[in-house]
Amino acid sequence: MKQVKAHIAVSLDGHTATLDNELDWLPDEVKRTVGKHCLEADCLLMGANTYTYIFEHWGGWPYKSQRSFVVSHHDTNLTPDCGVEFLTEEPLRKVYELKQTHDILVVGGGKLLTSLVKAGLLDCLTIYTIPVMVGKGIGFIGETFGSKWKLSGSKIIYGNIISAEYELLY
Repeated sequence: MKQVKAHIAVSLDGHTATLDNELDWLPDEVKRTVGKHCLEADCLLMGANTYTYIFEHWGGWPYKSQRSFVVSHHDTNLTPDCGVEFLTEEPLRKVYELKQTHDILVVGGGKLLTSLVKAGLLDCLTIYTIPVMVGKGIGFIGETFGSKWKLSGSKIIYGNIISAEYELLY
């Protein structure tokens, strides 16, 4: 079985974006690092909000060479010719099936991360802690009490950002 991994940037006060979904507080180096992981991924998995944000803010769909899956209640695919598939029915079952043959990288989305953790589908989580306080914002992850993780590596990157890698303990 392959793995589902996530790389996510979090402010020091636990937010992944401001209330208006902006990422202007995120250093360019971290954006490039996460972007590099996306370009190297076999498959991408994201929620509808992340999909829409990428499409609207990055001038189209940048991941045409990767299979991309969007977990959503509705199929609002703006990029039908770019390898994007919407998972609207039993998305966690589909993720489990994909995991049998593909490594999957989760792009953004605290709600999606929460669902994956609760279902035991997220294997590895890399958190980039940015030393900035966003104040009010979108939380990193929802209620996931009971999941246990092991720190498998950590380092300081770009002078003041902590990169910490965790593996799910089964």
